[in-house]
Amino acid sequence: MFRCQMCGKVSGAGTKSKKIVVATREREYKGNMDEFPQRRGGRFREPRKPRDRGGRGHEIVKELMVCASCAEAHNAKQAAAEAAAAKAREEALLAAAPEVSEVTDA
Repeated sequence: MFRCQMCGKVSGAGTKSKKIVVATREREYKGNMDEFPQRRGGRFREPRKPRDRGGRGHEIVKELMVCASCAEAHNAKQAAAEAAAAKAREEALLAAAPEVSEVTDA
């Protein structure tokens, strides 16, 4: 049993919760490009450790535990928002593209 964090209803016993991501943020991870100390050779030699270059990524800021119906509604809303954003990007690319004038040889 759990209480849905979106609708506030208490679920029945034995129902599984779903976790949805509500907020994320971009994050830049610092790398470790320092030189490693000289290792001793021999029987107990340690293998070389790979260097961490760091990078960019996303972190979860807020996550909710919700019931199945709220999770489906949230996923549908997310899909609609992503489709609208893709359509807006496509229209912006078309508007920014230079117009091609037709040249005819007569």
